[in-house]
Amino acid sequence: MINVLLIEDSTVFVMGLKLALSSAEGFGAVDSVATPGSAVSFLNAHPETDIAVVDITLEAETDGLTLLGIIRDAFPAVKTLVLSHYKKPAYILRAITSGACAYLAKDSSPESIVQAIKNVASGQCLFFGETIDATKITRIFGGEEKLQARKPQGLTPRELEVLQLTTSGYSNPQIASALEISLNTVDSYKERIKGKFGLDSIVECVAHAVADGIVTA
Repeated sequence: MINVLLIEDSTVFVMGLKLALSSAEGFGAVDSVATPGSAVSFLNAHPETDIAVVDITLEAETDGLTLLGIIRDAFPAVKTLVLSHYKKPAYILRAITSGACAYLAKDSSPESIVQAIKNVASGQCLFFGETIDATKITRIFGGEEKLQARKPQGLTPRELEVLQLTTSGYSNPQIASALEISLNTVDSYKERIKGKFGLDSIVECVAHAVADGIVTA
């Protein structure tokens, strides 16, 4: 039996998803919380939880994308699946690199959401709902091999952070301060990013990354 925790602050959506899961075979306890803090407290108290279904736009002190990384590091036995209104590649990339096994949009059919949770519980990983263009996502990751490595364009999570901050207009000193690293380290990350994109300037990398949805402008 699959024990599920829904991390979602929409009462109506929670009610609908609980109804869908209670009508399906193979599920045990289906609980819900509305905030990241409550999710961490629940998982500490319920180690039998198998799957956490996370909304990335929680109206709380920590967003769902950050929460994914917390669950990955603190509760490695709990698999995560994202359900979101957003289909932006940048969000999907962050979710996958933060440990999510799957990413579905909330306009997916109830049946496909239920099946996705079962798939994640059985060990399947890195798939997307029927309303998300999986081919585009694979391309953005740089191909199937890099998708499986969960590294967009081969970028590490820290390189992705540097690229996003650069895109947001941060100077090198501001990036160094925000990430608590040295200026030389910022320069090193940018050199690696250019090498992985095969481009001569970080400006070209930013333009390419924005066009492909790897980062948001």
